[in-house]
Amino acid sequence: MASDKEDPAFSNSTAAASVATTAFNTITDVVALYIPLIGAVKLIVGEIYTIYENAECNKEICLIMTNRVKAAECSMDMIIRNMHVDDAEGDFRKKSYYLAFKRFEAILIKIRDFTKGVSKLKGFKRFTNAKEVKSKYEKLTNEFDDCMRDLHFAIDAYNAVNREKDSQKVDKALEDVSRLLNNLGDDVKALAQDVSFIKDRITNQANEVYADKIKENELDNPPFSKPRDIRNSVIRKIYKPLGIEVACKPETKYKESELAIFGLLGQSPHIIRFYGLVNVDNRLNMVTEWAEYGNLKELYSQYDVPWTRKIQIIRDICRGISFLRTVNIFHHDLRCENIFVLHNLNIKIGNFKCARKADADHSTNLKDLYTNIISWMAPELMQKYKDLSKHGNERVYTFNCEMFSLGMLMWELCYEKMPYEGWKVPQIVEHVLNGKREDVSKGNFNTDDDKEIQIEFINIIRKGNFKILFFIR
Repeated sequence: MASDKEDPAFSNSTAAASVATTAFNTITDVVALYIPLIGAVKLIVGEIYTIYENAECNKEICLIMTNRVKAAECSMDMIIRNMHVDDAEGDFRKKSYYLAFKRFEAILIKIRDFTKGVSKLKGFKRFTNAKEVKSKYEKLTNEFDDCMRDLHFAIDAYNAVNREKDSQKVDKALEDVSRLLNNLGDDVKALAQDVSFIKDRITNQANEVYADKIKENELDNPPFSKPRDIRNSVIRKIYKPLGIEVACKPETKYKESELAIFGLLGQSPHIIRFYGLVNVDNRLNMVTEWAEYGNLKELYSQYDVPWTRKIQIIRDICRGISFLRTVNIFHHDLRCENIFVLHNLNIKIGNFKCARKADADHSTNLKDLYTNIISWMAPELMQKYKDLSKHGNERVYTFNCEMFSLGMLMWELCYEKMPYEGWKVPQIVEHVLNGKREDVSKGNFNTDDDKEIQIEFINIIRKGNFKILFFIR
């Protein structure tokens, strides 16, 4: 319970001292003292809700915290509104009540920081293990409940049954994230550290970070030609030091520092490998992994992809996205055309022209790609590019945008055609901004297994529950 004993935090505050020494003539005088605190509380509660909305993982934990702080906010508003009726003014005049209110603000800050940390894969990795997260959660909820009692906030009392249910939800959420990180492979931490090191060097000494260089004589023509050795500007070559097939293509849009990062990303088994730059005829070319079957769009256009293979493809795409998030990178352009298919039918995410750090000072400008990627674009991005003069400087790209594109990629692979095929851009924008989406009809199947797989695909797309895909083995 709150105490009326002197407190350093209280005595150091001019406003707080006023509460202890001044006799207020009106309720307005009392409320005016609390206005800055109330404003701060509302701001923090809003931030917690935004964190929950954009959570990449542990969304159940964030929801539990959000529901409780929202309930406390409602109770606070009710007490303020009814102060003159319920004679609650007496509590507000007490030094102990003011201190409890300050403690309420401090606890909300702790909850905000906690939810922010556990809601992102990158932040979650800072915790030693799931037990540490659970311990932190329990400590915060206990502090929060004690403060609610001191403030006499009328929120639903959490009995033992409710606490046990929440505890089980927290355990399940932590188990899911732990499995996700385990599925990424043992090399994730090492690669994340390497990429972070490169990022630091780019920030501090941008001119000292370079992509690997390949000598022209280290590349050779294949001993046997194939019909698709040349694909537009992409040419199949043999990289002699490694004895492997590679793709060689002209590239001038990347900065070398960005290519250095992409070289590290390619060490993940789900990201296309970048080997370095080669100068051919006085023109820089990128040397990357050779995709025998081209991209996923080309694959489903030429072949009927089995449903069991589609599951494996989506699983590997999700693992690639998870890896990118551990190193704090958004791809910005997820569609089948940017998923590449190797000779063994393994798939890898490629084309990082639009990729950016999640916390970059500027977001990727997708204006030039707008008409090409509109079918995979999240509603908030459509709204931005619909009126760039009004929203041009807004940073709206979040993990939710990446997940929306993943959902449309899933639809594309599921039905083996582009979303909204044949539609005009304004028609697509109006359709999506009105809350509508592509049709998800069921097809004809040769086996019950194929039917079951597509039905599950449809359920995932409809609900936007892509988290389940990250755990497919």
